[in-house]
Amino acid sequence: MRPSWGYRVREHAGCVVLLLLLPVLALAPSLFQGAAPIAPDSILALPPWESAAPAGALSEHDPLSAWQLATAWPAYQYINENRTQPAALWWNPDTGLGQPFLADVRNRCLSFFTIPFYLFDLPLAWALSLWLKLAVAGWAAYYGARRYGFTAGFALIVALVYQWSGPVFHWVAEPMGDILPWFPLLLLAVDRLLIGQFRAWPKAAIAVALMALGGDVRILAGLIGALVLYMVLRRARDSHHVHLGAALPGFALGVAAGLGLAAPQLIPYFTLLREGATAPGAYPWPMEAGALLGGFGSAYHQAATGAANPLAALFYVGHIPLLLAGVWFSLRRFVDKALRHRVECLGLAALLLAAVPLLTGDRLVSLPLLRLLHPACYVAALALPFALMTAAVAETWLHLNADQCKRVLARMALILPLYWGGLLLVYVFFSGSGTYSEWNLFYLFVFVIICIVSIFGVTLLKPNPRIMAVGMAALLMILIALVRAPELPRTDARLVYPETPLVQALRAVDARVGGTTGLSAWPLHGNRIPGLQVRATVSLNRTERFLAQIEADPLLQRRAGVGALLLRREDIQGPYAPVRPDLNIVEVFDAGVVLFRDLSSAPPYRMAYDTRPSDAPDLGPMTAGSAPRVEGFAMPPREGPFDNEIEVLDRPGPHQVRLRVETNQPGILVITTAWYPEWRAWVDGKETLVYPVDGAMQGVEIVAGEHTVELRYDPRGFRAGVWVCVCFALLVGFGVFRALRANPGHG
Repeated sequence: MRPSWGYRVREHAGCVVLLLLLPVLALAPSLFQGAAPIAPDSILALPPWESAAPAGALSEHDPLSAWQLATAWPAYQYINENRTQPAALWWNPDTGLGQPFLADVRNRCLSFFTIPFYLFDLPLAWALSLWLKLAVAGWAAYYGARRYGFTAGFALIVALVYQWSGPVFHWVAEPMGDILPWFPLLLLAVDRLLIGQFRAWPKAAIAVALMALGGDVRILAGLIGALVLYMVLRRARDSHHVHLGAALPGFALGVAAGLGLAAPQLIPYFTLLREGATAPGAYPWPMEAGALLGGFGSAYHQAATGAANPLAALFYVGHIPLLLAGVWFSLRRFVDKALRHRVECLGLAALLLAAVPLLTGDRLVSLPLLRLLHPACYVAALALPFALMTAAVAETWLHLNADQCKRVLARMALILPLYWGGLLLVYVFFSGSGTYSEWNLFYLFVFVIICIVSIFGVTLLKPNPRIMAVGMAALLMILIALVRAPELPRTDARLVYPETPLVQALRAVDARVGGTTGLSAWPLHGNRIPGLQVRATVSLNRTERFLAQIEADPLLQRRAGVGALLLRREDIQGPYAPVRPDLNIVEVFDAGVVLFRDLSSAPPYRMAYDTRPSDAPDLGPMTAGSAPRVEGFAMPPREGPFDNEIEVLDRPGPHQVRLRVETNQPGILVITTAWYPEWRAWVDGKETLVYPVDGAMQGVEIVAGEHTVELRYDPRGFRAGVWVCVCFALLVGFGVFRALRANPGHG
């Protein structure tokens, strides 16, 4: 008897609400108690700053949280603090000499999941963003499973496995967490294309656009590569029903249109990449064979290897899918043919990609094209095929007839003892010392096996879909409560970037901070303090070259407008000894750290009358007292006296400044902000060139007299991207219209 319409509505509503509530329960401390869902592995644990950390700021080491503290948290904080003045998001003055902010796609300014940071305070916004990602991932997987023909209960199993898998849950705060929630929708569009529905390309375009805004196009590239491989495998597996000749052009059109819709983010990003490069050490963890142990769980991998590697968590798809893989090989031939081909081809494509970093190891960084993707990009597609396999195994088991049941049970009697026994032996063998916590994980593994056998045994005698679906979903939720939810770190938000006396003193000097080389390990921008040595995920090449010269001659920091120096005793007695008379002590801290105000540092805006021309960004060696080098500009030698006065008339944000400049002789106005091709300058209302000074900063030619000078960051790439987006939006809209006309019942 077919369920009534009302029952089906209640069933779907219950599944959707459950996928909403589970993340709420996991994130409850962050949503309702003001805790930040991030480990308190504060950067203040790094020497010599550990003496400045407040009590309780330090806890267990979590490499992924430490990475997010240095990248994601400062970016979201900057968005959150400037939510009332979005124009300030164009340029971030806190990293190095400043650099574009919205242009860096890893800052995720335009991601759908960044919306909470424009509406709420930071800790709550962070938790809401994570909740939104988990909820959307569950809903998208549920919708995709329903479109594949699963009933509501089994679609819920797919959604729960995917929602709490390693790539989605453990990496939810990373750009991967912004991209993977939409992946089921893209896979659904690809399957439509494979069966000859070319008009499905707009759906692929919308999914690609949402993913492209998610923060890392490399992860998107890895997923697209997995889907291309999936299409090829489907064609080889089912050549009579797969229309690859139509699917590939439709997929290419969908990807191109999706990237076009994301052009306001991608065009500025590619401009940024042209002027810079991804910071070395991004995701600084090795991909090794031991990472496969993460399939049992992150805690087990760390207990077995003695080291925490966030990449290992990407292999975790859940205890139930890992165990049911053995059952799949026992009954796969009885699974619906179309579903079996989808699951196996997608699984094989994901496994082949995941094997690339494992097989290449350290050689991956030297291989053409492959080196452009980090190992995490190859593992991103791993969770979804296991989620589909789990539901397919459970549902197929119910539809076996008596003869099929006998054959499956015979295979299971041979396969499962070997497969499950092998998993348990691997678990025990790598359990190291066999501590209490490790054996707890082992007992949990045995508990799951017993529950699976019980559920399958009951439904063997009484093949009821509700018993199977409810039993498997309940077991999944028990594991989520016992294993997954406790893994989400949390700490008092005040301890993430705490207001220590050292931080307060640095903020009070109100100047760009430089000094000891150890500052490069402390992301000062997390405390909203501009730091010369602070690196972003993409650093400007010119700034990096300037910083390289500073390492050879630390006194060059004076040319960059560094007004505050944080030095250790060995710095004061070493490279900074010649300028000690010009340093004014502000405060002395423990561990021999002293904060100075440099009384002779260059101001943010100054006139230069003696310059050296240069045609290349690589300017050669400089000294603190040498004349500035200006690219593309030659100034004839002049004799003094030189006199000038510079006044800031208006500074509405870091992206714009208006000055009054009065000088008695022609010269170059030097601005200690990073040169970038989208900065423009006007002198008395007439646009003029902005020259690179000392290879990294800005310079504007000024003639004798009094002038009004305006400098403004002009995001031409963003405006061009908006026009490209509008054009592709019209194209996608036309494609949707054609699809609706051709098939009004299914869209």
